Amino acid sequence: MVRIRQAVLHDAGVLTELRCAFLEEELRQQLPDGFADQLRGWIEEAMPEGRLLAWLAEVEGRAAGCVMVHPYTHLPSAYFVRGVGWYVLNMFVKPAHRRQGLASALLAALGATARAQDIDSLNLHSTGAAHCIYERFGFGTSVDAMNMSLREHVEGLSEGEPGSWRRMSG
Repeated sequence: MVRIRQAVLHDAGVLTELRCAFLEEELRQQLPDGFADQLRGWIEEAMPEGRLLAWLAEVEGRAAGCVMVHPYTHLPSAYFVRGVGWYVLNMFVKPAHRRQGLASALLAALGATARAQDIDSLNLHSTGAAHCIYERFGFGTSVDAMNMSLREHVEGLSEGEPGSWRRMSG
């Protein structure tokens, strides 16, 4: 049985494990020693402050996936009427549970909560493999978004696909 629920501070360990799995398995990042502890500390600080919201997908009582968002403010405009958006940071379903509707259920829960809270916009960077599911949920591709890393030796738009902006720009 699948259950989707909003995560609470007590879930920081599970969220840490899922985030690390996403970074290592999907984005092929080699995480440095101590990263998981640092990440867990960040999650434990960010959740009570409202800088991180998360939903868990559970199968038979065990975490099988998650989606996390960072609420942000934006100068109000016709598009951002309230001036509030959510940036989707991490959408991940464990490989053993893929193609069972968990990602769709997580996105549905996220969208329902965002609409109930009158959030103006959901934004994200997508891996190539996940692009289609986001489009099915109404996300559109932006051709004008830009990003500049302030870290040495980091390439690409985001933590997603290194160098992807170079491939797109020719």
